[in-house]
Amino acid sequence: MAERPAPLIWVTSPAEGQPFGSHSAVAADGRRLLAAELSQRLGRLGAAVAPLPWKAPEAGAFHWGRWFAGRARTAMEAGAAVDAIGYAGGSALPLLADEVLDDLLSPIPGEVVSNNRFSADAFVVAGTPEGLGRALAALEACESDNAAPRHLEEAGFSSRDLGAAAWARFDVDTTLDLALLRLSTRLSEMRALDGSVRSFLEMARLPGDAALEVPHLARLGEVIRDREAELVVAGRVPASVWQHLETETACRVRCFVEERGMRSARGGVPRSILAALMGRTSPADLVQELGRLGDAVILDTRVVMASLAESSRADAWPPEEERFASDFGAYAGIRTAWLREFTEAASASAVPVLCGGHALVSDGLRLIVASAWQGH
Repeated sequence: MAERPAPLIWVTSPAEGQPFGSHSAVAADGRRLLAAELSQRLGRLGAAVAPLPWKAPEAGAFHWGRWFAGRARTAMEAGAAVDAIGYAGGSALPLLADEVLDDLLSPIPGEVVSNNRFSADAFVVAGTPEGLGRALAALEACESDNAAPRHLEEAGFSSRDLGAAAWARFDVDTTLDLALLRLSTRLSEMRALDGSVRSFLEMARLPGDAALEVPHLARLGEVIRDREAELVVAGRVPASVWQHLETETACRVRCFVEERGMRSARGGVPRSILAALMGRTSPADLVQELGRLGDAVILDTRVVMASLAESSRADAWPPEEERFASDFGAYAGIRTAWLREFTEAASASAVPVLCGGHALVSDGLRLIVASAWQGH
């Protein structure tokens, strides 16, 4: 039997131009290193890797599907024949084991394999030349990479979801995600990161010369180990992570699951009960109410942002620099009034309040629980 050609995978890297010393610059620098590491790992597993530099679009003008499909068609027309093509966000999958990464690269003809069917950061689809043409036509309709597997399913491809594999959902978007990744290097039985990535995580400094440390980590660990305590978690929490919390924490867990698959929200508009509560009272009152419910709070604030903006697009939310600063409780430079009030109240809360995005309330929670028991 003839050997299959190498799958052709496009790996993104962040846009340039972030202000020196900002949260955004630190996040972009870390993500560039992760993109290089992922490209090397994919290459070692037999993939043909093509870089796909990210160009910052004008607000509201970017359409992922047209951007990706156009570049993929151009590259395929100019190169050798392939029977599988794929895409990966450069900072996706840093903790995923190589054997699972190899599964991602091995779809059968007519199949798409992704790291998360409902919110993909990476996928590979296989087929005949005609089938791949049909795949690109389907992908061209995707507004974001997250929906790619479902669009391919609608076009007749079968789907294999690797989301149940350990660490398949961990993706680095923010400086807090980098702090969680740094935490992983201190835990046993984790995939060893490339030396350049490890050095960066140790040496990087946030505004104010702060290191990449997960806020409130020690206090969160105390709550997780305490049978009399209660942990409040809210946001896009996967079912597998909720089950992990049920079995791996000593404390009680109160969980508010909101807007999983936010880009496919009902009616196209994300909704959050926490955002609605905040609208009826105030950001400080929301923090206070969450603090009354438990001894520590871990909150996916992007659901609140999306609900207030009535959009799942990040360019409709508070600016990136403000979002990242809020995750670390740095409210002084935040100009969005509600986010500044919320962040200041969270910083002053009697119970620890840790805020972030999807990575925090998915595999990030698993890292925090592991840290609680391993004494980090």
